[in-house]
Amino acid sequence: MSFADMTVRGFIDELASSSPAPGGGSASAIAGAMGVGLAAMVAGLTDTSEMSVDDASRADQVSQRSKGLIQALLECADDDTAAFNEVMKAFKLPKKTDEEKRARREAVQLALKGAVSVPRRTLHLAAEGMQMAACMAQLGNENAASDAGVGALLLDTAMGGAILNMQINLASIRDPEFVAEMKSEIDRFARERDELRQRARRATAERIGG
Repeated sequence: MSFADMTVRGFIDELASSSPAPGGGSASAIAGAMGVGLAAMVAGLTDTSEMSVDDASRADQVSQRSKGLIQALLECADDDTAAFNEVMKAFKLPKKTDEEKRARREAVQLALKGAVSVPRRTLHLAAEGMQMAACMAQLGNENAASDAGVGALLLDTAMGGAILNMQINLASIRDPEFVAEMKSEIDRFARERDELRQRARRATAERIGG
């Protein structure tokens, strides 16, 4: 069953169980989906008739993109658990002979790269969502400014969680070029995350008087 088809309580019970998956990666993706949902709500509550053409277009883009972005993040939640299971499967391969050991090492490395690729996608999607939430904190219905702010906080968590999950898997990958490329990307998104967080916080605080 997809996590998207579970009740909120059902998913939380899965997180709280002794099973290692779903874990932080899936939770991060779902937090991101919730954040996009709030940005979309604020966009839907915003009257664009008196906005400039550019601002109205930005608000409309949030509404139009949000559904696909939510779906993609929910898929990442499922994919993250599947990627973890692939890593565990690879570690369970036989290792009695030299050939088996070699095959197992290759399978583990391949699975670990897959376990990096999913949170990497979550990171990209959450960054896009964070831009939407920050936009709505600035331009959206003032009475829903706190909702946009909460959406930004959830997406900030999604980005941070995705980075942590990339980092923990990168630590075991033996391909230096791949590791260097991913670390460079993490650094770039970490800077973007900081900028978007500050932008969203300032806009929210200004509009709610905090």
